[in-house]
Amino acid sequence: MKPPADFPAPRKPWQEWLLIGLFAALLWLPTVDYFTGIDITEPPGENRLPAPKPQLTRLDLPDVQKFLTAAEVYFNDHFGFRKRLIRWFQQWKVRLYHDQTVNKVVVGRNGWLFTGDMMMVDHYLGMEKFTPGQLKSWQTLLEKRRDWLASRGIKYLFIVPPDKQTIYPEFLPAWLQNAVPASRETKLEQFLKYMHAHSTVEILDLRGPLCDAKTNAPVYLQNDTHWNSFGGFVASREIIQNLSRWFPDLPPLRLADFTWTNAQATGGDLARMLGSPAPEKNYFQFEPSPKLPVLRTNENRGYKSNWGIKTVFTVENPMPLRRKIVMFHDSFGQAMRPLLGLSFQRAVFEWDSHEFCTALITTNTPDVVINEILERYFDIIDPEELNAKDALP
Repeated sequence: MKPPADFPAPRKPWQEWLLIGLFAALLWLPTVDYFTGIDITEPPGENRLPAPKPQLTRLDLPDVQKFLTAAEVYFNDHFGFRKRLIRWFQQWKVRLYHDQTVNKVVVGRNGWLFTGDMMMVDHYLGMEKFTPGQLKSWQTLLEKRRDWLASRGIKYLFIVPPDKQTIYPEFLPAWLQNAVPASRETKLEQFLKYMHAHSTVEILDLRGPLCDAKTNAPVYLQNDTHWNSFGGFVASREIIQNLSRWFPDLPPLRLADFTWTNAQATGGDLARMLGSPAPEKNYFQFEPSPKLPVLRTNENRGYKSNWGIKTVFTVENPMPLRRKIVMFHDSFGQAMRPLLGLSFQRAVFEWDSHEFCTALITTNTPDVVINEILERYFDIIDPEELNAKDALP
């Protein structure tokens, strides 16, 4: 008896075996990659370290249970082709569903990427404001820090590096540019105006110098939240020029003393969030000339400070210089560390922008202390919390 005409013809044996073979290959591919590492995909940016391989130290029941739990977590972070699958997921989210909000990335014009984290849009549009009490708290905090230092013969400088969108608003998406109100005032502008009217704390505004410098070369990375080496140089040069009013003997930073070239690079923290290996056009290699001193550096990742265990980076200059500096900074300070080190006998950097560690200051007896807080962090930090941690009289 023949099957009805619309009934599908049975698959041939070779088709069945091919299907079984493909299914088996797909099952074994992750295992093959785990042992051979054939997946050479760049790891996705997850802002965390993968789980370490567990070790079974004892054969009692509690340790075996801990080992099995840790082994499962380890496997979830290291199974074969995990990197490729995450990349595909990130790319499909953007290309198929136009979904950037899940990764808090704002896609701007001409391939520029901006962070959408920490209420960036609301802060950029000036929709969020400091209350009078918050402005007064910032004033109190900074004046207490300055006065504590002044009583010990130490100068104080406060810096808020501008966000990328503050310097490059022309590359923001049209919908965000069109939403800017005519009377916009950001928190940074509000703070600077208030402090100018009510306090004498020394505050360095880097917006003008960076905007001027960008007419010569890019100062921020296109696919990353950070400034590039040239932006870091501009900021460091402004710091030295500002401090030279107090310390005329500080060696200046001169662009002519460096060789800097535009080099090919890929990625960036924002590009990694989107799973994109986009080329970075604004990356510079910045090399000091041979006539500049070779700095000695030391890194201590276990320094106990007010805010926990922190990394302290020390730069020593072999030249016969007099001045010393202590700087508390966030990730924007990385680009400035080797540059500022050229103008000081000793420069000590702690990576935490909340910090004002009196123990680190008194141990190193600096001539000046700098607090650096990036604009988007400054927008959300509670000055009362900083004041409590400082515990200054």
